[in-house]
Amino acid sequence: MSRVFNVACATFALVAGSASSLAALQGIVDREIKCHGELLATINFAKPTLYSNGAVGGITVTGNATKTANFAGEMRWLQMIKTNQPINTNTPAGTPYFDPGELDPKGNDFPFYWNENLKGRDGNNYPGLWVQNQFSNGGNTLAFSDQPKREWTGAAIDWTAELSLVCWNKLTNEIGVLWTGSYGFTITAGGLLTIDGINEIAVGGTYLTQAAIDQRFGDIYTVSTDCEHCLVPAPGAAGALAFAGILATGRRRRN
Repeated sequence: MSRVFNVACATFALVAGSASSLAALQGIVDREIKCHGELLATINFAKPTLYSNGAVGGITVTGNATKTANFAGEMRWLQMIKTNQPINTNTPAGTPYFDPGELDPKGNDFPFYWNENLKGRDGNNYPGLWVQNQFSNGGNTLAFSDQPKREWTGAAIDWTAELSLVCWNKLTNEIGVLWTGSYGFTITAGGLLTIDGINEIAVGGTYLTQAAIDQRFGDIYTVSTDCEHCLVPAPGAAGALAFAGILATGRRRRN
């Protein structure tokens, strides 16, 4: 079998020499993330592009988020994947899992997309995956980039990500979800590659749940879509929130 893709993109698809119109791909420009009227961050994504190299096809996504002084905690990207061809994980096909997967030798044991440590699970240094090397603009802008792909062998492939911008309180391990978008690609059994995104969806999406994070990481993190977790408190409220954080730390801790 000749493993050469018929290519579907934002404007046309080459299928047996014919062309058909597809929905336009979307980028995101200066998407403001606010909480009670206060600007926390601004998100930008370029339009996704198609990746095709022989029998391998996928999607390329790049973007960033820039926080303001109102942003509380650590800014992170958190991504979950649902695919019929999972890799670097024991998660069954069709079940969402955290990216990177728990078997990825380059990854860390945190729920976030970029590594929290310079070293991966295999003991080697991966400076390109270390979150500290993904910040710019004085530590206020956090980049995102991904190029998921799969090899087509004659069976249909589907791959979808739900990507969230989150704040992380290192004291309480509370994760506040501020924004969620989806993107992905499909390859039909006949070799037609189609990409989609990036599409803004309900905050938190459907993959990131408390049950999912507990199953993967144990009783460590709490997940909330309440934006107040990511908002620097007014001066009068700081003391009360600090006390609440101490109580939360007592309830949830690493084993």
